[in-house]
Amino acid sequence: MEGISTVEITGNPQAVMHWTHFEEDVVLRYGIDLVGYTPYEKLQNPSELSTSIPPLQALLTALETGACKFVKLSSDELKKREESHSAKLISGEIPPRKRKQRSDAGGKRSKKRARTTEGDSSEGEGNKENTQYKSSETVESDGNE
Repeated sequence: MEGISTVEITGNPQAVMHWTHFEEDVVLRYGIDLVGYTPYEKLQNPSELSTSIPPLQALLTALETGACKFVKLSSDELKKREESHSAKLISGEIPPRKRKQRSDAGGKRSKKRARTTEGDSSEGEGNKENTQYKSSETVESDGNE
């Protein structure tokens, strides 16, 4: 089974396949599309496909023959896809993506401790008299300038 991976077609070593937000995470980000994903009407994660043998066999055949593959979109095609995606977001057809809530949301977080010359830590902003800095406040000149 020979095919072109997302890394090969994009030239990006960090390019990965995302099934759940394919349009946004693959098509719009990398400018590529997956064509020939048959006989399924909707692109979905292979682990969520039906276990019925005929459709899976058809998909395997499409992958082996190259009928199912990644293709690079032209700039015009990509622009149309971006406009279509934006219109769907605005109309509410697809929900906007939300960031995951922090596990410590709603709770108080402790203040950062500042380093002191003794290696101890003190609360809050720190004692400025005892704070060690990486560079000195003044630099001696060697007189050659």
